[in-house]
Amino acid sequence: MLISDKRVRRRLSLGMQIIAFSSAFLITLPWLGYRYIDEMKEFLVKGQGDAQLLSARAIATVLHNRSDLFHISNIPGDALIEESSLYVYPLKYKLTIDGYGSDWDELLSIKKYFGAESVVYDRTSGAIASGSFGLLLGEYDKYIYGLLNVRDSDIVYRHPRYARLDSSDQVRIELVDNDGEIKRYVLLAEAPGNASVYEMQKDWVRPVTGKPNYALSAIWKDTTEGYDVEFRFPKKWLNDDQYLMISIADVNSSVERKIDTVVATLSGTGEGVLNRLISRSAGLDRIIQGLGYSDANVCIVDQYRRIRAVLGSNAQQSQLCSLTDKVAPDLVAKALIGKSDVHRTTYENNDALVVASHPIYQEEDIIGVVLVEKNSTNILAEQRASLNKIIVATAAVFLVALVGLFLFSSLLAYRIRRLQREVTNAFDPEGRLIKAAIVASSNAGDEVGELSRVFSTLLSQLKSYTGFLESVPRTLRHEILNPLNTISMTLQKMSADNPYDKTLIDSGKKAIRQLELIVHSLTEAAHIDDALTQDEKDVFDLAELLSEYVSNTKLKDSDNAFLYTGPKSGIHIQGSDLRIIQLLDKLKDNAIDFSTRGTEIRFELVVDQNNQASISICNEGPAIPEDFINNLGDGIMSHRQGTEGEPHLGIGLYVALRIAKYHNGSLKIFNRDSMDGVCVTTLLPTYSTS
Repeated sequence: MLISDKRVRRRLSLGMQIIAFSSAFLITLPWLGYRYIDEMKEFLVKGQGDAQLLSARAIATVLHNRSDLFHISNIPGDALIEESSLYVYPLKYKLTIDGYGSDWDELLSIKKYFGAESVVYDRTSGAIASGSFGLLLGEYDKYIYGLLNVRDSDIVYRHPRYARLDSSDQVRIELVDNDGEIKRYVLLAEAPGNASVYEMQKDWVRPVTGKPNYALSAIWKDTTEGYDVEFRFPKKWLNDDQYLMISIADVNSSVERKIDTVVATLSGTGEGVLNRLISRSAGLDRIIQGLGYSDANVCIVDQYRRIRAVLGSNAQQSQLCSLTDKVAPDLVAKALIGKSDVHRTTYENNDALVVASHPIYQEEDIIGVVLVEKNSTNILAEQRASLNKIIVATAAVFLVALVGLFLFSSLLAYRIRRLQREVTNAFDPEGRLIKAAIVASSNAGDEVGELSRVFSTLLSQLKSYTGFLESVPRTLRHEILNPLNTISMTLQKMSADNPYDKTLIDSGKKAIRQLELIVHSLTEAAHIDDALTQDEKDVFDLAELLSEYVSNTKLKDSDNAFLYTGPKSGIHIQGSDLRIIQLLDKLKDNAIDFSTRGTEIRFELVVDQNNQASISICNEGPAIPEDFINNLGDGIMSHRQGTEGEPHLGIGLYVALRIAKYHNGSLKIFNRDSMDGVCVTTLLPTYSTS
């Protein structure tokens, strides 16, 4: 197959392959950078956790054996009392007692609820559903503030003509004063608005003095689910242990006016046992305030996970200690058994909250835990900044590399295309070598230059070999004809002068004839291309020529039957009529040798849909094996049945093919569909005379 005829489907150019392949690696650079930054973030977060743990250990060291700062209960073994303690949240500002509770802000979402499990009295034995309430306690300056959200479907207000104070819905507050005595106060109202406050006797039926107590102020406000009560009383009413219990008494009948249920903040305990109020420890606050951990939050909790002190800027405070009474169990679980720990929580935005915990000891007992909390916002900010720098740097490197690769690949592709064109142009359209050296990249020291030099060497060797092959027919003709002439003259003299065996002489003459035919065929094949280039092309009537040719053939060869079908005239082509006759002679001889004796050889001329003249010469006889059909026009390739001892080199089809190509046509050899013969079709472009 000729180089110029070869068709290769190029899916991707060499330059694009280089760019695509290199880009695949360049794209991994930002990924590697990101992985490096991510690993560095993990390292920094771990380092941050270790630093926080050191800080927690240092703070815990300061607080060891300082149980006085935690106000541990006088009954340390009573875990129920400690677990049921009421947490008093530190307030940021003074609240307005108006019953609305709007100024409690975010604390409203963390109210503590008391319901059926906190019932301390039930007159109906469960026949009537008990009420429930949510409670918030806070402190600011010298006061304790409280907000109750009571659920009650039937509100029964106080009737002014009733002397007993246990005949309406009410809020009860019990506390232990500085003298260790239990004080009881009831909050009730005749209508929404200011609530009346009385100090009550032990049975909660009648007041101690009958005079309202104005130091405890309260507002009663109806709601869709019941009523709210907001109150305030002085913190100095409480002793150092700060015991207090709050309950609601529910009256459901305005006629009978008897208390049906009482729900309290502490149930299942003995007489005089109240809740402890847990608030931030002023002593702990003073100590940790001097530590100066401005970039982290410090939280001190007791052994019941209750928050006792918090240090941290408002901007950095999280939900860990600012809005809860207890921290999550998993944050202090290890610290409460004596093991330091670093707990990390990762959020959706990849921000990590790192909490280091360390136990606080009183002798051998753990009385609390130090928590040092800090998020990884700064680390993430640095990570983002570094990642942005990596992206910018990678984009710049990628762009420069891409441009460089594009220029390099373009130059390489140009050199290869130039080499390809020069190698292709080293052959003419017929496949003959016309150039023996390649100039493109011949002086380059790389692989392309080496390839160019190898091509030059191969072409030089090929030209030498081709020259040898082209000289063979001429050499053979010269070398063979001389002895042939000598033999011929000798045979003539022998036949004239001496009575030699005529059969031997005829055999010798026949051999000489065969040698002459071989020499003639080789010479014809070797010089056909040169001869064709010297022919002049004229326009002639192919139909008239073919019709006349078949008629003349019938007269010359009466041993074979010839048949022509097609127009007698009117089909014109441009070329050499003598060469077309030569082509027909070659195909006719080929058909005669392949045909079964006594059968017809058909000549047919038609014009196909592509406006090409199609000359078909078909004979009946043996089919040609498919392996030989595609190679019969190559020369020195014959599958012909030899006749009369004539040599058959396959040169005829080679000459016919060269003549067809000279006329811009083609030659096709194929077996008939019935496999009982062979057809040779020659396609030639027609010439319009209009």
